[in-house]
Amino acid sequence: MRKEILVAIFVGVSLGLMITFGIYQNSERAKTGQNTIADQLINTQTSTQAAELIDTQLVINSPEEDLLTNDAELIVAGSGNPDSFLVVLVNDEEHISSTDESGNFSVKVTLTEGGNLIEVVSLDEDGKSISKQRSVIYEKTNE
Repeated sequence: MRKEILVAIFVGVSLGLMITFGIYQNSERAKTGQNTIADQLINTQTSTQAAELIDTQLVINSPEEDLLTNDAELIVAGSGNPDSFLVVLVNDEEHISSTDESGNFSVKVTLTEGGNLIEVVSLDEDGKSISKQRSVIYEKTNE
């Protein structure tokens, strides 16, 4: 019985020393700025995700949100990722286009009387898509 108690004490002290040494090593690395492999993997993954967010962009410069117009034809213009495909939907009518080398686009669409929902969907080579919407109100003038 006495041997078992001594073995248990020895194992407990050994485990305690190993845990204490691990905590000490970790705190020393944190002080000197050395990253562990796990920290490097986490930071690399975060950087990749941030780069993907920056890469995927879509800006609609024209028309403005909630635009009121008397013209039946409207130019939807903006910028996105260079050389990506665009689908401009106006009240379920599709207009397919693409961005140029600089990422700019311009598509002429026809509005229906009343409210018009314009949705621009950009698709890049990797299959990633992003979309933005604008609302435009078209009122006919009595001429």
